Amino acid sequence: MRKAILLVMNVEVEGDVEPQHDFSRRAIQAVRDAVKVGRSRYPDLTITVHKIVEENTSSDEPKH
Repeated sequence: MRKAILLVMNVEVEGDVEPQHDFSRRAIQAVRDAVKVGRSRYPDLTITVHKIVEENTSSDEPKH
């Protein structure tokens, strides 16, 4: 029987980078790469990343 599930995940990525680097782009690519590497452990499952976006938070907004 074929089944599917949509999972929601919050991931925090931290690292030291130079100010001129696009940390958001680098972090998003790192998460995509981590998922790609992890797929090989479960060859019977199809794992698709539909969207990765930066959550804009400030001290005025409550964290989710």
